[in-house]
Amino acid sequence: MKKQFKNYFRPVLYIIVGLSIVFSCQNINPLDGVELTVNDEVPKSPVLIHFANANSTSANVPSDFTVKISGKDASLVKMDGGSTNFQASHGLLPLALTQSSTPSASNPITFNIYAEIPGFAPVSQTITIKSDTTKVIDISAIELSNPAPGTSVSIAQATLNNGVASTETSFKISPSSTVSETTTISIPAGTKILDANGTAINANQLSSSMVYYSPTSPTSYGAFPGGFNPTNVVDEQGQPINNGNGINFVSAGLVSINMQASGTAVKKFSQPVKVSMEVNTNTTNFESGENVKEGDIVPLWSLNEETGAWKKEGNVTLTKNSSGKLVANFETTHLSCFNLDWFYFYGLGTCNTPLTVTLHIGAGREGYYDVALVTPQNQYLAAAHWEYVTDGKKVVFPNVANIPNAKIVISDFNLWLNPRLPILAETPIFNPCTKGAVDITWGSPAPPEFLNINMNIVGKCSNKDVKILPSGWYYIYDYTKALTGKDGWTYLYLVNGVIRYTYGSTITNTNGVYSIKLPVGHQYYVYTWNNNKWYESGLFTLGKNNFTLPAGTGITGSGAYNSATNTLNITGTFSASCN
Repeated sequence: MKKQFKNYFRPVLYIIVGLSIVFSCQNINPLDGVELTVNDEVPKSPVLIHFANANSTSANVPSDFTVKISGKDASLVKMDGGSTNFQASHGLLPLALTQSSTPSASNPITFNIYAEIPGFAPVSQTITIKSDTTKVIDISAIELSNPAPGTSVSIAQATLNNGVASTETSFKISPSSTVSETTTISIPAGTKILDANGTAINANQLSSSMVYYSPTSPTSYGAFPGGFNPTNVVDEQGQPINNGNGINFVSAGLVSINMQASGTAVKKFSQPVKVSMEVNTNTTNFESGENVKEGDIVPLWSLNEETGAWKKEGNVTLTKNSSGKLVANFETTHLSCFNLDWFYFYGLGTCNTPLTVTLHIGAGREGYYDVALVTPQNQYLAAAHWEYVTDGKKVVFPNVANIPNAKIVISDFNLWLNPRLPILAETPIFNPCTKGAVDITWGSPAPPEFLNINMNIVGKCSNKDVKILPSGWYYIYDYTKALTGKDGWTYLYLVNGVIRYTYGSTITNTNGVYSIKLPVGHQYYVYTWNNNKWYESGLFTLGKNNFTLPAGTGITGSGAYNSATNTLNITGTFSASCN
């Protein structure tokens, strides 16, 4: 059966599983009874990056690829295990900071993640670490042949004459079933195509890949390159905005433009090229609080995807084109992501009054979600990300955006910095600066079936007879749940046998048995990342029966069902490094 890894990060709240991960060794006796650890130091700030397809209905997801780490604190980042060869596998990238790093709220560690994933638009996100804690961060990518709702894609080629556009050359993103806006870039005749260093590229064909991201579709802006809370932001003169403390974007649309000629990335042009971005009339102007109209002014920003640096390019006045649609026209001599954004930060564009949100959640809905403040048109304003939602929980936004109309939404997807569809519940429209407090209600699902499960995954080595306390990431992937477009991942991070972090389900440790809640009857894979190597099982089903754990990459085993206790005992082994 072909594996299909889906992308939703919704918490699972169904079956109780005991997950006992034990390492044992063979043959050598002198060290019998001595406890060792796999790693000689406790990892600093472990962070798991999960790359996902923004289109939850697609079976194609990011798999294995190279990732580039750059930015201010890039030298402090390594793979969990010590390597600096940043390679994602199964769409996962386990990272950690060096022992010399000291992340804090006043001295955060920031770095940028950039990846060119085969079949997807390039992804770029700036990561900020403020403490020595463990976390999972999700980064969505747009599949070029099957883009997510709220996005549209253009893949095209044009002819060059020894690296020069002999006639005016245009590339256009046409409307899609979920996007009505178009974007066009026009290259004047006689323009030379240049690389990042400004050197002419001698080529006879130009390839273009363009993606438009709607600002009013949570599925789209959940995959916005760079996110909505950037920290590396400068003005037209190259000076940091807000003293380098970051800003908040409120977008009116973004287009990512990538071109290649003879295998070389095109980054510059010998003369300005023209870009024309249509703007949806149902977009809220952050400054006026009303829908955008002709004559409105919107700041224009460019993103260097490889470094995560944003630069303000100036302002654009919205006009109407020959079709009567609102359009932002501008010129540029370089390629990047171009984003039409208003912006705010504490002291600018905020009303400095708190907003308290009280959550009324039905039984069985508890779990991790985004609780977001958005415009009436669903443009992102702010969010409490990865919030553990329970009935009666209160979420406080200390300084809300100064906008007359907004609403609160609960989002089904726990995406770092960006909420996305589906929106599960929302409030009526209100004024966040004067409301003070608001309630939001979300109902309850049907009760699930339960099955007690004990899982024992044993790491073996042949050169020592010692007990090794496990450290590293462990994953359980719910294949059945993923096929419905919902979350498939549960994460567990251990340091010397002690739980450091869990995500996807509530996990507890009692005498070395890790209890977790998962659905009965679903099919699963089990993975582990240990000493710079991946291990995985074959696909298996949690049911009231005995079974053999199918062989995968290094993990084998079996399951035995005990009807007296209604318990499924799963055992497995893999060859661990005991250096």
